[in-house]
Amino acid sequence: MPEPSDVHAHRGGRVITVIYLEVALSVAFSLSRGASKRMLAASVVGLLVASSIALIAAPAQAATSGFTAANGIRYGASDVDGTITAIGYDGSALTVEIPDTVTEAGAEYTVTAIGAEAFKYWGLTGVIIGQNVKTIGQMAFSRNSVTGPIIIPASVQTIEDDAFSSSGTLTSLDIPASVTHIGEAAFGDTGLKSVTLHEGLESIDQYAFWGNPMTAITIPASVQTIGANLFWHGHVVAVTFAGAAPTLWSTDAINPDSGHVEPSLGDAAGLTVHYLSTFGVDGGRANGFTTPTWMGYNTVIDPIVSFDVTGHDAIAEQRLVAGERATAPTVTDAGFDGWFTTADFTTPFDFSVAPTDDVTVHAKWPVAAVVVEEPVVEPVAPSSPTLTLDLGLAVGDVVAGAPVTVSGAGLKAGSDYTVILRSTPVLLAGGTIDSSGAFTASAVLPTGLSAGQHTVTLTGTATDGSSLSRVAFLTVSATGTVTYLSYTAADAATAALAATGFTAAPFGFAALLLLLAGAALVAARRRSIA
Repeated sequence: MPEPSDVHAHRGGRVITVIYLEVALSVAFSLSRGASKRMLAASVVGLLVASSIALIAAPAQAATSGFTAANGIRYGASDVDGTITAIGYDGSALTVEIPDTVTEAGAEYTVTAIGAEAFKYWGLTGVIIGQNVKTIGQMAFSRNSVTGPIIIPASVQTIEDDAFSSSGTLTSLDIPASVTHIGEAAFGDTGLKSVTLHEGLESIDQYAFWGNPMTAITIPASVQTIGANLFWHGHVVAVTFAGAAPTLWSTDAINPDSGHVEPSLGDAAGLTVHYLSTFGVDGGRANGFTTPTWMGYNTVIDPIVSFDVTGHDAIAEQRLVAGERATAPTVTDAGFDGWFTTADFTTPFDFSVAPTDDVTVHAKWPVAAVVVEEPVVEPVAPSSPTLTLDLGLAVGDVVAGAPVTVSGAGLKAGSDYTVILRSTPVLLAGGTIDSSGAFTASAVLPTGLSAGQHTVTLTGTATDGSSLSRVAFLTVSATGTVTYLSYTAADAATAALAATGFTAAPFGFAALLLLLAGAALVAARRRSIA
């Protein structure tokens, strides 16, 4: 049991160290820049205040040099992230449970590993592994008397050499998908009759399952390498590969560790390799499986029966051992009318005959009557007619060469549109409205436009035959720049004025001046009479 003085706040210590370094660097920098004493003191005080805040805010992670828990499991020194490894056992119970977490001196640690030989030679009859363990070390449970299966949690990633060798009679084993590596002789001599491996496993070292009574095993497609003599002194006669051929020792390869010929799957006599046609050389794989032998072993292709249900509930494919017959799936959907070898339903599929190659079986359903509905054409309401006129000018801009952009929609197809500059009429653009009732066009204002008032008028025809106009009023200075610009939708009277180049605005202004002048004269006459 460690003394309280053995427990240190490592994270807090690291924070203090970093802040002191920052203080030292700040002082050095300030001195190099010739800072005043007042500025220097302010920098130091500020950083020290920050250090106090950091120490209060940052939780400390306690560390330990090791301890023995109440159940007799010994733990080594913890890591800086609060994880810890079970390294030994001093208890008396024959069933040992490695917990998810363990608490010591008020600090909680996550148990993520079981160390080498931690429970070796303890005569254990039962083992429970915590849900946070990632690594099971070399010979961790070797030489025990466990009976029944051991559950390996989905947190485990690596099972090292001899981890469970001669650990008892496990009977069956399910190694989860989280495990990527199985070490040398990891499950040797454990009485295994069945082993389930999952996709995710990448490598299996030599002798991993030696001396067990199991007779068959399936290797996941994710496995890339297999070591020598995997089933040494075993009874495996069938190895099924779920995917492509991994790298392994051939039947004439000499194992440098032993100096003997030790192929990965053991002696070729009596052992058969099963594979899928898609992973064979005939399936286009350069390094694929071959028939009738591969790497010195006899081989057979396991056929796959797939079921085409054309839109109904999916049915899982069946991978068969060569010579095995497919099982007719149970179909409860109404109207099902049998399984057929072809999509035209001419030849029924015979489930009493074992397939020799991959095959797709088609479900027959009653043909539904096809009702053809006439499309409903909704009347399209004519869009409101629009005209858009844009001179691309602002007050102060030069008029000559300025762009004129026009567009329209909802207009009468086949009618004409025009864009005319006045007072002296100049046709800037024009054309015929197409079948869509829309148009776009562009032009430029000419050079040499005289000073004074002008209009640019866009005209078109609505679908009902009525005339539409859009007018831009502009005044050009003697220097050729815009001094006034306005847009309006012209009515008949305005359009007539636009057609002549006449605008009422200047005359209205002149009338107002005359009215004011008359009023002034009347006032002056009254004063003279008085």
